[in-house]
Amino acid sequence: MGEVQKAVDAKFRLGNEVLLDKAAEFKEKRIGVLTNQTGILPDGTHIIDALVSRGVNVVKIFSPEHGIRGDENYSEIDEKTGIKIVSLYNGKVKPSHDDLADIDIIIYDIQDVGARFYTYTSTLYYAIEAAAESNKQIWVCDRPMITGASYTAGFMLEAGYESFVGKIPAPQAYGMTCGELAAYLNGEAFGSSAKLDVILMDGYTRSAEYTSLKLIWVKPSPSMFYPSTAVCYLANCLLEGTNVSEGRGTEKPFEYFGAPWVNSQQIADELNSYNFEGVIFVPITFTPSEKISAYPPKFFNKECSGVFLNVTDKSKFKPVKCGVAILIALYRNCPEFKFNKDNFIDKLAGTDKLRKMILAGNTVDEIEAAWMGGLAGFNTVRSEYLLYK
Repeated sequence: MGEVQKAVDAKFRLGNEVLLDKAAEFKEKRIGVLTNQTGILPDGTHIIDALVSRGVNVVKIFSPEHGIRGDENYSEIDEKTGIKIVSLYNGKVKPSHDDLADIDIIIYDIQDVGARFYTYTSTLYYAIEAAAESNKQIWVCDRPMITGASYTAGFMLEAGYESFVGKIPAPQAYGMTCGELAAYLNGEAFGSSAKLDVILMDGYTRSAEYTSLKLIWVKPSPSMFYPSTAVCYLANCLLEGTNVSEGRGTEKPFEYFGAPWVNSQQIADELNSYNFEGVIFVPITFTPSEKISAYPPKFFNKECSGVFLNVTDKSKFKPVKCGVAILIALYRNCPEFKFNKDNFIDKLAGTDKLRKMILAGNTVDEIEAAWMGGLAGFNTVRSEYLLYK
């Protein structure tokens, strides 16, 4: 898990630390915990183990995509504690009424990355919905946002394009902590019908850079290697809807992209011509050779020509706009480039507008302008749910 590090600001505390201070107040309640490998304290202790060691009555664990301890283990019992696990991925994405019948409180503790299409946002949505329908309390332990809690960009999710990679009514980058997102979802999607409590962090400001907090880094998902991966994920996850590698199977997923037929220098030059702040595009070659998840990456064991997103200043980098520029550059310069036949890109973008505008030859600025109206409306509503200055 790595060397244990203390937060730079001794006053900063995660929501789960604040929660545990009050463990004696709810230890007699029946608790269900929705968490994964990121649900840890600053000393590396898992939230489940911390609750159990304090005598809290944890009766059930709910696991999102990738399992609860990061090992892709979808067993029905947590080996360490013997507590029953209910998986919320694939066939079943929402706790049922029966799942919650023997639970008083759902405790949610998951590190998110700030992208609508990251499936933990859908898991949070369904957890709040289930809590409201079953009249159960849900407590969300807040955490700092890896990609920043102020950056918003991209198209809003449109009706008809909902999926597990697009469930929340928000833009591609929504700029909220998970606690703020929970409050927003409860208010805007469920009419404040859930008994939601956000366990606030202590000493957090939304301008705080995630890495400055010196928290132990635990991969939120198998290919989310570093905080820098998460930032580039906001740009290059859109490539999952194309026949171009998004860098899975390499040492830098989402920071690399390419294909055997890409002219790396040509693409890098075009992208650098935009003079985007905070990023330099570097031509590279790479070979996807690691089978990170259950399926092999694109162009497995084949050399690809591509580009490395060298983010030089995260505070100035605009990944969503960058991702659009990447798609346009590939479409314009690579005859082999294709959107996947199932138009998965539309589910990722939350609309068919992005794909259709690229195919129609629209520019990056024109596409950005097309989402600004919806984004402005979102930002106005979002401001009502922000919990930190």
